Amino acid sequence: MKKNINEKTFELNITNELLNLSKSFIWYLDHSPLFWLLPRTTWSQFLNQSTLFAVGLTQDEESNPLTGGYDVSINYSLPNGQDGRLMFLQYKAGVRKNYCNANVSQFYGQTARNNKRSSEHVSFTFNDAANGTQHSTLRFLANNIDIQSQSVMYVFPRITEKAELKSKIGSLSFNSSFVPVLELDRQASNQTPPLSINNGVSHKYRTSYDGLISEVNYYYYYFYYEPDIISRLLSELVCIQIERLAKSLRKKEPLFFDIFIEGVSDAVARFIDAELKAFSSNYAIGENVRSYIERIRKEVTVDKEIPLAPSVFTTIIPKDGLRLRFDNKNDLSLINYQLF
Repeated sequence: MKKNINEKTFELNITNELLNLSKSFIWYLDHSPLFWLLPRTTWSQFLNQSTLFAVGLTQDEESNPLTGGYDVSINYSLPNGQDGRLMFLQYKAGVRKNYCNANVSQFYGQTARNNKRSSEHVSFTFNDAANGTQHSTLRFLANNIDIQSQSVMYVFPRITEKAELKSKIGSLSFNSSFVPVLELDRQASNQTPPLSINNGVSHKYRTSYDGLISEVNYYYYYFYYEPDIISRLLSELVCIQIERLAKSLRKKEPLFFDIFIEGVSDAVARFIDAELKAFSSNYAIGENVRSYIERIRKEVTVDKEIPLAPSVFTTIIPKDGLRLRFDNKNDLSLINYQLF
């Protein structure tokens, strides 16, 4: 069945949404003296930096035929010297299905009726690209010692119609399943007998429109999806923005630093209440951000350094760049990474 929305559309809109949401707390600082006293240039410089954008990997980079492999170097830092962050978000577009014909599926008609729920779902195909090696390449990235494993994820938007896409602009991320690549492998290996996602074999990720019922087939195993993962990811992105603004103020406008720290918790709470109230897992954003702000308060008192924001779903790019070594069998032509 033909997809009504392609992967690039989702990538452009969801990455832009993640960036905008991560900075939205700024607009809720308007009740703080900081908002009115801080020079306008400081706000504009901050809002115009830290763009989230995608870059494609390529096998042509620094090939070394003598060693049978090649290196890829990822270099990125912000203009003020702060750390860049890295994510591998592999977007997939799905198609609407009324039911699944396989009687082992959670979306088999009779099974769904027995459980008093709809058999309608979204079906995504993965590991069908790069001659069936895309998943193993993503697995290789996630297992790299220099990369946070959960920063390598599939993004399965549970949206299949263009009208639906337009109506959910601004909340696309909360209507998408963010699935760490290694979590797919871990749950497959925990089956009896253990399963594996191998090269050359495409698979389906099927999910209900609310994301609460999911499964993977070729093999058909129930996949336990964590519905609050987007809230934890977004809270990390918000913390990164707070870290960056706090460091900038500490360096350029130190008189405003304490005002910012006092006002930012309230700003985040107002942002969540105004823009994310409809999403049940939004409490996780507030809790995680408040925890990070408290760390700033405590640690700055001790050693005057702004602590790093969490790094679970994002990888910090070292000052001298991140160098990854690949085998010739890895096809990177369809792998993108997001710089933040």
